[in-house]
Amino acid sequence: MSSKKYKLLYFVSEDEYFISHKIEQVQHAIKKNIDVLVVTKFKKKEKQILNAGFKTKHLDFDRKSLNPVKEFLCILKLAVIIFKYKPNIIQANALKPILYISLISYFLSKKIKIILCVVGLGYLFIEKNKKKNLIKNIYLLLMKFTLRKKNSIFVFQNNDDKKIFMNKNLLRNVSFKIIKGSGVNVNKFCSKKVKKIYDIIFHSRLLYDKGFNEIVEALEILRKKKIYPKTLILGDPDKSNRSSVDESIIISMARKKKFHWINKVGNVIPYLQKSKISILPSYREGLPKSLLEAASCKLPLVATDVPGCREICKNNFNGILIPKKNSKSLSKGIEKLLKNESLMLKYGENGRKLVKENFSLKVISDLFMKIYLDNN
Repeated sequence: MSSKKYKLLYFVSEDEYFISHKIEQVQHAIKKNIDVLVVTKFKKKEKQILNAGFKTKHLDFDRKSLNPVKEFLCILKLAVIIFKYKPNIIQANALKPILYISLISYFLSKKIKIILCVVGLGYLFIEKNKKKNLIKNIYLLLMKFTLRKKNSIFVFQNNDDKKIFMNKNLLRNVSFKIIKGSGVNVNKFCSKKVKKIYDIIFHSRLLYDKGFNEIVEALEILRKKKIYPKTLILGDPDKSNRSSVDESIIISMARKKKFHWINKVGNVIPYLQKSKISILPSYREGLPKSLLEAASCKLPLVATDVPGCREICKNNFNGILIPKKNSKSLSKGIEKLLKNESLMLKYGENGRKLVKENFSLKVISDLFMKIYLDNN
């Protein structure tokens, strides 16, 4: 590595997402003597991020806001942070941060490397109505006019998302790569010989877009067949997401013993190790960390055949792929695995191998380091 001092401004929507998905991967940059400033909306995790060796700067960022005055002021504040910090690398994660950085990059030096990470296309590309289409089209139009082609590089987590951007002519003369996710620490996420308490685990944000209704319906189908899997729902609603499940609904269902619910969990590993099957009937993903973590712990998967999920869940290899919004198929996939222990073991071993070879923290961190240091 050269004697040049590298400064990375890392812009992400919320501190909790940085902790859950990115912190270990970006710590790899600190270990390589890169100075990292994390810019995000801090709620509760700033001290934890500071203690991990990062510099921090709060930005009052609102994922849901469509107020043009509020958005302009937020972009202006971000621009001030950038000009004061003087980074030579800027990384933005998710669609709205990407748009912010793209707009600001128009006024930045071309020597600054801009890394735009598409970590899933979200509700704009899932929901189909006039309002969402209008917002999506405005977003795409702004991106076309503001992208700094020479020094910008897009990073996609799956090929499907890349194709959408290509079809919208956003990648013309722009560099792009596919890096599959944030990486999973395979030394931490591993199987353990403990008693399996739960037949099914779902660990993710509690959103309707993650297939919450389909899970409830699939469990009801199984109960009618006198199959009563002990199901653990592990996670919290995301009030800043339009698809969030109301907490009162979750509490009500848990009280009726539809499933067992545990929220505010810091360490999911013990729960994965005590579970038999991991499910994710999501409508669309970037590269779901929950499936990576489960597969690394040797859990067979049942997931929807949608972008992101199909990158990890390989049908009849380490799990079962099902159509989205199909609770009947979900129930069949669960039933098939529960009735075949040898198949569960086979899929579990295959999944662990797949993660170690393609999605480990070291593999993903090394790919990002190559982008950070290449031609700077």
